[in-house]
Amino acid sequence: MKHTVKWFRKIRTANRIFGLEFFDLLLLLGVFLLVFMLSINLIVNSALVLGAYFFLRLYKNNKPPHWTGSVAGFLARPKTYPMQRETEKEIFK
Repeated sequence: MKHTVKWFRKIRTANRIFGLEFFDLLLLLGVFLLVFMLSINLIVNSALVLGAYFFLRLYKNNKPPHWTGSVAGFLARPKTYPMQRETEKEIFK
């Protein structure tokens, strides 16, 4: 009999609430607040929030955990790099 290591699936996956991660729920909350600040029609607002929810569910399909947070971090990170002079010693180590 082979010796195997017990693998706990819940440890390796992201926590999910209604099928979305926490960052995705923050995006959905932002959509909810924006929609209800701009309009008072409950039916249209509910349809827009449900549409945003299903769009996020489809967007997250087959993506690794924390995908949305990683993309947002990449887009928010400054694109400039510090000006440093590299010496030959650093380059040819």
